[in-house]
Amino acid sequence: MLSFPGQELYWDHSLGRVERWYCRLFGAPIVGLRIRLRRLWHLLPPAATRVLDGGCGRGVITRQLAWRYPRALIDAIDQNQHGQQINQEIAKICHIGNCRFLVRDLTTLDSTGEYDLIISVDNLEHIENDLDVLRRFYQAMQPNGRLVVHVPHYYRRWPLLKWSRNFDVPGHVRPGYHLPELIERVRKVGFTIERAGFSYGFLENLANNLSYAISAAEQKNRVLYALLFPVLNLIAWLGQWGNPRMGAGVWCVAHRPSTEPKPTSTDDTT
Repeated sequence: MLSFPGQELYWDHSLGRVERWYCRLFGAPIVGLRIRLRRLWHLLPPAATRVLDGGCGRGVITRQLAWRYPRALIDAIDQNQHGQQINQEIAKICHIGNCRFLVRDLTTLDSTGEYDLIISVDNLEHIENDLDVLRRFYQAMQPNGRLVVHVPHYYRRWPLLKWSRNFDVPGHVRPGYHLPELIERVRKVGFTIERAGFSYGFLENLANNLSYAISAAEQKNRVLYALLFPVLNLIAWLGQWGNPRMGAGVWCVAHRPSTEPKPTSTDDTT
């Protein structure tokens, strides 16, 4: 297993030579990704055999799952065909044989009882009918299988000492979720909630906001951001312990019960 998540992006030839070598040295230079991955690691079950990564992007989390569960078969779904081809090539180079990078849309997922672990990290905020996707996750889950969901919180501490509505991000159809809202939506489709909470505590949120202020999601000041990323990641790393009572992300862990509960409602509008 590589030392830093995303070091394998060195083999992504869609990146420039300097970018690839930077990933080789420091891993994926995305503060928010590192924060989410560290939080996710504490939420995952100790074992899994069939895993779905719903909305895998560049595949960094998928490959980490493959190393964590070497005996599992992992399906990683994303709509980006070119990106999935690159992900598959990287997996081959890194001798990761337990991943399948599939070009699919989560809104048309039609598996039944296939997975014992489904994760979805910062994807539901991109999907208009998120409740339908959660229902599809439920259908695809084995009885007693685990669901781990992470999404942006509706509020973000911005500026430093003031909570305000999360800023708009390209591709998002909503700014985020309130924690009770996420819990209710997951419960509504039949899952049983095990635990839920916030991510991005004070130091993590500070580091992430500074990264966004510098780079505007990698759109500007890329050299300055590259120089400061190790420091920002260290700040975020120092803030990873504990369970924040408020944060810029929310998560929940749930399972599909072995006996079918009666759905609370079929109304998709709430």
